[in-house]
Amino acid sequence: MFENLSRFYYNKGLRLAREDEIGPAVQNLTKAVSYNSDNIEAWNLAGLCYYRLGKYKTAEYCWTQSVNKRREGNAASDYLADLMNTLEETGPYFSQIASLCQQEKYGQAAGILSKKICSRFDLSIGLLNFLGVLQVLDGKINRAVKCWTTVLSLDKSNADARLYLEDMEKRLSYKFLKWKEKLFKRNDIKEL
Repeated sequence: MFENLSRFYYNKGLRLAREDEIGPAVQNLTKAVSYNSDNIEAWNLAGLCYYRLGKYKTAEYCWTQSVNKRREGNAASDYLADLMNTLEETGPYFSQIASLCQQEKYGQAAGILSKKICSRFDLSIGLLNFLGVLQVLDGKINRAVKCWTTVLSLDKSNADARLYLEDMEKRLSYKFLKWKEKLFKRNDIKEL
């Protein structure tokens, strides 16, 4: 019975992940492993989802659980090795970004985050949300909105990105930018 429940929640989590609903997928995958802790596929997919969310320690935990259940032929071994390597390579950059933020040099911090870290973590939702915040602090509203729009394309139910975008829509500077874009689009159409 518990194996069937585990399989049910795994399949539901898989479907949600494929539909870009990463948050709800994780909730179902957590249920899957709670019903059957030997469900390696659920552990691995949960790790991939947590990785996408930018929750690297939790991804590491999931993949470690999977490897502890079965080492041979388990993709989690490769996932763990890649994660550890990437974290080691990017660690100094995270420290540099923290230092730049303390100095209120948000544009420089955003540049390092984008070029040195985001490029190594494939479309990490957590990093993109953070990049958007840094860009707002640097006055780059359109870039921030693009980050959060990308987040919502990866995880349609991401509460942080929704909150950030709602806050932007309330700001006068964002409304002005949208008005300006519409005005220039109209002029471009008239010139054709």
